[in-house]
Parts: sequence; C-alpha cells; structure tokens
Amino acid sequence: MFCTYIGTRKGVYRLEDGELTFLGLEEERIWAIHAFRDPLSSSPAHDTILAGSYGNGIYRSTDGGLHWEGANEGLTAGALRTICVDPTCAGAIICGTEPARGFRSRDGGQSWEEMAGITAVPGCPDWYLPYSPRAGALRNFYSPPGCPHRLLAAVEVGGLLDSQDGGQTWALLDTFDDDIHHVTGHPEDPAILWLALGTATRKDRPRPDRSLLGGVACSEDGGQTWKKKIPSEYTRAVIVPPTRPDLVLAAPAGQVGALGRIVVSEDQGETWQEAGAGIETPMPDMVELFLAAPDGSIWAICSQGRLLQAWPEEWYWQPVFATPATPDIRVESVSFVLAA
Repeated sequence: MFCTYIGTRKGVYRLEDGELTFLGLEEERIWAIHAFRDPLSSSPAHDTILAGSYGNGIYRSTDGGLHWEGANEGLTAGALRTICVDPTCAGAIICGTEPARGFRSRDGGQSWEEMAGITAVPGCPDWYLPYSPRAGALRNFYSPPGCPHRLLAAVEVGGLLDSQDGGQTWALLDTFDDDIHHVTGHPEDPAILWLALGTATRKDRPRPDRSLLGGVACSEDGGQTWKKKIPSEYTRAVIVPPTRPDLVLAAPAGQVGALGRIVVSEDQGETWQEAGAGIETPMPDMVELFLAAPDGSIWAICSQGRLLQAWPEEWYWQPVFATPATPDIRVESVSFVLAA
C-alpha cells in the first residue's frame, strides 16, 4: 500500500485509499513535490512533505500537511522544478530550479547547499527558457544503477550535465540537442540512457537545422554517443518501466503542449507501437512526465493538469481520480510514500 502526495496549480493534496484530501498552500503552484515517512510511523500524520512552488521557494510540513513553513535557507532560486532523494548521498535530498541550479539538503529539507559546480560549467550564463526570463531550468536528476557517484541532470535549454563525483563538479555531455527535458535510463544497465528532447538551441552556438532537433535519443555507451530513436517531435516524457525493463515508453507531441501521443518500444527504440488506449490520439495536451508507481503502474502528468494511470502491456489509460468531481485540480507533480 502507498499514499500519494500531489502538487497542483492550487496547493497540495493527498490521495490515499481513493480519498482525496486538500492539505493547503492554495495560493501556490506546486511544480515539485517530495514526501517521506518516519520509519517508526505507519501514519501519514507524521509524513514530511517538501512542496516546491513556482516562485516562492520550498514549503515544508512535518505533520502530513497540517502545518507548513518556509524551508529556503541556502536556496538562491525560488522556482522549483524537481525534488527527489539524492542517489549519490545517503540520507540527502536534492532539488533543481529555475534558473538551472542544483541544491542538496542533508537535514530533511530544512536547509540547502548549492551545487556550485553547475554555474562553473562553460556557457552557463547563456542557458535560457523560451517561456521564462530565468536562465534555464534543471528539470530532473538521474543516477545510473551501479554508479554510486554519477549524477546526470537535464537542463532546458542548456544540455545534459554529467557529474562523476556526486555533484561536486560538472561537465556538459555532447548530445547535439541542447533542450533536454528529461534524462533516465535502464534500471539494470548503466550504459543505456534515454533523453526526451525539445527543439530549442543554446544561444552560444550556431543553430542547426530545426528538423534535426527534438524527439527521443538513446545512448548505449553511458552517454558518449547518441542515436535518435524518435526524430524531430517535441518530447518531454520518457521512461523505462521498472517492472518491464525490456520496454521504453515515450510521449512525443506535434507541438508544444498539444497533439501528444504515447508510444512504446520492445526493441530498444528501433520500432514503436501506439500505447494510448483509453485516451484521444492525438491528445488535446501532451504528457509532461511519466512516473513509476509502487504498484507497478505508470502514471502520466499531462500539460493540462490531467493525471492518468496505465499498466505495462495493457497501456489502457484512465484518470487516477474522478476529474468531474474535482474540476479545479490541475496536477503539476506527484510523490509516492510507501505505507509501513
């Protein structure tokens, strides 16, 4: 069993046993969320929740969302894009922001220390966002299995950052595309990496043919070389389902935020099949992010705020909760907490 914390355009909710509970922060758009449970507790009343707003930093609750306080000590950016467990440092939490910066907390999210090596990367001042005045966005982190000190970070629009020392120093990998929306990989093979790509380019280098940009790229050598598996479609979401590592799921779109579709490959991206049963194709929106739930299902956060769920092999998508009964809930972020 597990419960789910949901960041929305108007605050935070908890979903447990089919029941949706509002937890506050109604004035905040929660683009990133991370929650964890006291190992000595079996109740969500003792869960710690970190809710990352889009502009006012992080809010923290240690009583399951009953009370909130700011948790911004050490943060130098107030627009959060991701908060997650640090896979390279036991007990730590990391977050990514706009502008594209990374921060680490070693005290459960109470205070933060900037990963200063990111701003030392050549070209960092030229990172940008087409839709924001901020200098790029660090959208997610990923650490390949069996690589305890390696940390990758997707920067929109900046490139793919690579650290071999747990986030102390960073370098840009040569991926051709600069608009990196998501980085992930195979749950058992550290050599296999996947990227979801947009179609913008950095300002500090010549613009290539736009038709060559975007889509989904794969590396089979840990990021040294890349091959496009889906060309030239605007893509924000790709995932290898942990329960089906022989598959890869992707969500390319015909335009930014719309005309999306969901496809799956059984042969490392050489061929793709439609995997959008239960939803209209093309979609009125697009998938922003796939998440692997503890029960083995895959959840999809969509650009219009829908939250969908499907099971590998079936790929029949259904709403996680009844949207007609909750018309004001537009989902931005999700965090799962296992019950004791």
